[in-house]
Amino acid sequence: MRIYRYKSRHGGYQPRLAVARPGRAPVDLLDAWNDVTGTRLDVDTGTFLVSPLLLIEQGPEVWSEVADVVRAAEGVPGLRVDIGESGLKWLRPLDRLASLRDFLAFENHVKAGAERRGTQVPDYWYQAPVYYKGNHRSIIGPDEECRWPRYSSKIDFELELAMIVGVRGRDIEREDAGKHIFGFTVMNDFSARDIQSREMTAWLGPAKGKDFATALGPCIVTADEVGTEPDLEMICRVNGEEWGRARSNEAYWSWPDMIVHVSDGEDIHPGDVYGSGTPGGCCGLDLGRSLGPGDIVELEIEHIGILRNKIGRAP
Repeated sequence: MRIYRYKSRHGGYQPRLAVARPGRAPVDLLDAWNDVTGTRLDVDTGTFLVSPLLLIEQGPEVWSEVADVVRAAEGVPGLRVDIGESGLKWLRPLDRLASLRDFLAFENHVKAGAERRGTQVPDYWYQAPVYYKGNHRSIIGPDEECRWPRYSSKIDFELELAMIVGVRGRDIEREDAGKHIFGFTVMNDFSARDIQSREMTAWLGPAKGKDFATALGPCIVTADEVGTEPDLEMICRVNGEEWGRARSNEAYWSWPDMIVHVSDGEDIHPGDVYGSGTPGGCCGLDLGRSLGPGDIVELEIEHIGILRNKIGRAP
C-alpha cells in the first residue's frame, strides 16, 4: 500500500489519509472504511484512520484489514481522492515520529568524507551501523520550504531512503528483524555544513548542523510492496539538473543490521524512523557543490515518488 497524508476542501481542510495500491487511484481511508464496513466513524472517533502513527501502532491485523478495505473501495468513484482538486495539499506522510535516527550506511560516502579529512575510515564503522539522533519535531513535507537557519551560510541536502518501524521489540534477532518494518519513504537530511563541521570537532553532534529541518515524503510505501530489504533506484536533482544517483542496496549496512543494533538492550517503537544515510555522490558535500536560496531540490526513489522542497531565502 501507499499511504499519503493530505488535506483538502472535502475534509474541511483537516488532515486525512489517502491509501492506494500500486497502479490504482488513492481512496480516502476514513470514507472507505465507513462505506465498506458500514460504520460511521469521524475524525474524532476513527483517529487511527486519519493518523499514520496511530494506524501503525494498531499492528499487522489492522493493517491487513485496511488493505482489504482499500481493495474493496477502489471501484467506488465517490471514495477516490481527487488529486486535481483545487486546494488539495499533500502533507508529510507521518503526523508524528516516535524518534528519528540517521545512519551512515553507505561506504562510498564514508570514504569520501575520510578522503576530505585526509584520514582513514574509522575501524568502528565496520563493526556497527553508527547513527545520530535527529530532531523528530522539525519534519517538513512535500513542497514545503526548507527555511534557511540564520546561523549558517552553507546549506546542503542528502538523498536518503527512510524506514519506519512498525512493531515494538527488544534484543531482536536478525532473522526476525523484517517483521518489525512497516514501510519506507524518501528522506532529505538537510545539513548546515559549516556549523556541522565545527560542532563535530568538539566530539559530539551533529546538532544545530542538522536539527533545523528534515523532509519526508511524498508517501509511505509498505514493506509488503517493496520487501524489507528493497533494491531501489535513488536520484537527486537540483533545479532540474541531476546531481547524482545510486541504488539502495549499495549500502554496506542493511535494515536488519540497523534494527538488531538499535534494539540491543533497548526497545524500538512503532513510528521510529531510520534514515539510511546518503550514498556517495548524492549530496552537495561529496560533489563540491552548494545550494542557494530559491533552489529546488528533488529527491526521487523508485516505487515511492519524488520529494520536492524549495530552499528558503538566506537571512
